[in-house]
Amino acid sequence: MESEYRRLEGGRAEQLRSRGERLIARLLEDHGIAYQYEYPLAVIDQGKTKIWYPDFRLPEYGMMIEYFGMNGSPDYDERTRHKMQVYSSAGMEGLFLKSEVFQGDWPGKILGQIEDVLKNRLARFYSRRSR
Repeated sequence: MESEYRRLEGGRAEQLRSRGERLIARLLEDHGIAYQYEYPLAVIDQGKTKIWYPDFRLPEYGMMIEYFGMNGSPDYDERTRHKMQVYSSAGMEGLFLKSEVFQGDWPGKILGQIEDVLKNRLARFYSRRSR
């Protein structure tokens, strides 16, 4: 598996583990979207607090991106469903991407999904204010 390292502030390096993660990182960088790679996140899973490491945390947007690139394996697909259910139960917003996302105008699709999350958040805000 080819990996790519990026220099971060303070000289430390981060390793992007997959082609999909490298594509997403470049997209975010090209559009000036700050991210933290595999930033630790505490979740409650089956009644226990666990630390998970979502692929990308977008701190300025209060959301994350998870890339699930090994589709087709029943065990992996079940872990993916479980992870998405835990995030949803906790009210955590983000994008959950599979390898099929990298077709056609994939940069536009991903940026559009980020925008949709933010627009939905704003719509919820305004609907609460108008009550």
